[in-house]
Amino acid sequence: MILSKARFFISGHGLGLVMSIAFALRLGAVVFYGHAPESDELSYRAMAVNLLNGSGMTDQYGNRAMFNAGYPLMVLAPVFAVFGENIFIARLCNALLGVLAVALVWVVARKAGLGRKGVFIAALMAALYLPSSVYSVYLLKENLMIPLMLGVAWCALDIHAGGRTASVVLCAALLGILAIVGNAALVLFLMVGFALMLSARPLARKFLDLSLIVVIAAAIASPWILRNLNVLGAPVLNTNGGFNFYIGNNPAATGLFVSIAETPMGDRWEALRSTGEVRASEVLKDHAMQWIRSNPMRFVELTVKKALYFWLPPFHQGKGAGSIIETIVRFVWLLQYVVIICLALFVIAKERKNRSLQILAVGILSYFAAHTIFYIIFRYREPIMPFVILLAAAGAGCFWGEHEKPLYPELRA
Repeated sequence: MILSKARFFISGHGLGLVMSIAFALRLGAVVFYGHAPESDELSYRAMAVNLLNGSGMTDQYGNRAMFNAGYPLMVLAPVFAVFGENIFIARLCNALLGVLAVALVWVVARKAGLGRKGVFIAALMAALYLPSSVYSVYLLKENLMIPLMLGVAWCALDIHAGGRTASVVLCAALLGILAIVGNAALVLFLMVGFALMLSARPLARKFLDLSLIVVIAAAIASPWILRNLNVLGAPVLNTNGGFNFYIGNNPAATGLFVSIAETPMGDRWEALRSTGEVRASEVLKDHAMQWIRSNPMRFVELTVKKALYFWLPPFHQGKGAGSIIETIVRFVWLLQYVVIICLALFVIAKERKNRSLQILAVGILSYFAAHTIFYIIFRYREPIMPFVILLAAAGAGCFWGEHEKPLYPELRA
């Protein structure tokens, strides 16, 4: 009786259960977690509001492309257009995106060949991982990035397994959308390229597929790039690259975010902003490059620090003293994180020849490495955590002792 129920839950029927759990947790966070939008959230909200009132997509400071446009354009603006500036509905949309992400973890786990138990564990881990629920409350682009990145992961695995041209086109479309939503995720192109390289496709077909991905992704992103060329005079996705690069590489840099007011450029920042956001970004980038050339060892030391900060367990505290409930939640989050990381490292060591896991690992490493160039905020880790959870679920499956036949054959070198 118990075994039959277990089989039911780890079958396809279990997906509905896991999605229900995911929605309940995220809805609970939206309803009970009191939070007023701040920092980047205010910028995304302003971009959506200004777009709808005819002022153009500008943030509260008048910047036209400092922040990525995808989240306010695709989530906040439609919500505000229908419901007014209703933060609750926007957060509810974030919760639904989180549920979609859990479903995609299930689908990607199947494609990676984790087996019935591994698929169920992966989706359940993704549903229960606490930051994923809490971030539903924040009006941040990561809520949209996560399902898009999981979609790219599925495409990469399908392309490697000999998928049709439709998978290549879908992958390209997702990368094109990611260019607008969160261009840091464009490094997943390396994961896709790695999957293509490992595939059994002829060399000419690999080159054709790679070219097709680049062309389609660029075509999807081109309207926003052309808008910025027309408005700002530069064909850019956003104008915060130089700013973020300088914040992470200057005499006052710590590896984490520091206010520009605390850097040597702090006194000049307002005057620099008045020259235009593209010009300001270029100047800051040049200052960062000059500092790196003058301080190569300090740059290496900072890069190592950033790498450690990116994976640092969540020991940090929230603002203020914190309630008992917050303390418990943070302890559970810490426990979840440590277990996930340990299981992921275990499976990487044990299943080094599993190509599906190799592809996911390349996605994790490329996304992680890209952030060490700039600076670290702990939320930057969240979009890649579903990938880590997929590895962790594979690691958990290794302890079952039952050599269960995977839903999809494991692809080994």
